[in-house]
Amino acid sequence: MATVPRSLMTLRGVTIKANMVSLTEPRYRTAMAFCAKIRNARKYEVDAAPPKGVEIHFYLADRSPLLFTEGAYTAEELLTEAAQKCHISPLCHNLFALYNEKDDLWLPPNHLFKIDSSTSLKLYYRVRFIFTNWHGTNESEPSVWRYYPKKQRDHYDGNKQAADGTPILDASSLDYIFAQGQYELVKCLAPVRDPKSDHEMHEIENECLGMAVLAISHYAIKKNMQLPELPKDISYKRYIPETLNRTIKQRNILTRLRINNVFRNFLKEFNNKTICDSSVSPHDLKVKYMSTLETLTKNYGAEIFETTSLNITSEKPYKSHELHEVMVTGNDGIQWRLKPAPDPYEKEKKTKKKKSDNKNKSDSRANSKNQWTSFSYFPEITHIVVKEDTVIINNQDNKCMELKVSSPEVALSLTALIDGYFRLTADAHHYLCTDVAPPLIVHNIMNGCHGPICTEYAINKLRQEGNEEGMYVLRWSCTEFNHILMTVACSKMSL
Repeated sequence: MATVPRSLMTLRGVTIKANMVSLTEPRYRTAMAFCAKIRNARKYEVDAAPPKGVEIHFYLADRSPLLFTEGAYTAEELLTEAAQKCHISPLCHNLFALYNEKDDLWLPPNHLFKIDSSTSLKLYYRVRFIFTNWHGTNESEPSVWRYYPKKQRDHYDGNKQAADGTPILDASSLDYIFAQGQYELVKCLAPVRDPKSDHEMHEIENECLGMAVLAISHYAIKKNMQLPELPKDISYKRYIPETLNRTIKQRNILTRLRINNVFRNFLKEFNNKTICDSSVSPHDLKVKYMSTLETLTKNYGAEIFETTSLNITSEKPYKSHELHEVMVTGNDGIQWRLKPAPDPYEKEKKTKKKKSDNKNKSDSRANSKNQWTSFSYFPEITHIVVKEDTVIINNQDNKCMELKVSSPEVALSLTALIDGYFRLTADAHHYLCTDVAPPLIVHNIMNGCHGPICTEYAINKLRQEGNEEGMYVLRWSCTEFNHILMTVACSKMSL
């Protein structure tokens, strides 16, 4: 058994003695009043005044919020302003949406804001459309790439799988999703996966500490500092999930000191072996962080909607008024299942452990009920109809899913999600539902204008159409907002 250091014994003695002192003495009443003032001051610091107008906040630390105090704007217009402020290119612009964190609600691109003196709304500019393994580092899962014409792919100098396309994210978008990922992990918007045992719980805690190492190391490199030079207020506690932080605070002081020492040694070793010899770049750390986030968290990038009524018409019809969940992901499309019971591991922590054979049987039954059933991938969807709080998703071969969600706003949010993924995976110049149609897409269809594409892509389209002299492609610039370009086929350039 390890000997308790004398300094800790002294610390414990002080604590016990303080508990025995009468707090009614004048000097302690003064101290308590002083502490109360500090607490009140901190409360006022945290409880900031509600915004006047519409505020759009960013996850990048060096970006101040956008503020709109009057006028009428669509969500799409505000998204364009936000993209320009964060240097997001038009190519990656369609991965983002506006999010109301207070109401846990995404806004469709055609949502109209009528802002006046009574408006008070705080929104976040956030990546909504996510494809896991966009980085291609997970060999057990197919990589996801952005399609480019063959000529462009031949000249792409990158991953060995670059023949499939080019990366989904550019540098600015990677910076943003990295900052967003840190926020989501800390605020538990991307909750860690459910542990099935105490051993797995400790593994998850260690992975969270590893994420803190990656985040702090990235901060040090960007600031051109060695880890020992970092300010003392840069602690792992700022980079781990708040739920885990509260759990650690509840443990005894020896355990907390051990965690601090383990983390400090881990950080020092990482600094000596990777940062000091410049064997790792900020890009490497961001990719490693995001790829780990996909496996550390539960259904990363997925959105799950609860429904009280689910009706599927197909060769095997299904109808139920039980609670169901419908999950939408970029990689797997639309899936559904019965809403599962609470995690058995959470129940086990509050009760005595059951026999292992009974536990295995219950786990197997729970797993069978919790499995997701695939409904459709996005290119198979023909159109969507929204009726108040009911969404009707029509698929090819007359397959249909009808689900009832909690409100009309959630119905529009779900529809906009599927509609956005449809344009990313099937047809960039089409919408599935007029209720959420992006104004710019409607404008492009009416005026025969292509979305943001590069010159090589435009030339490739002309070749596919015959490349006759005088043919042209009208397109939005893929590098600059509010720029329309025309690529014309000609046999000979006259100088």
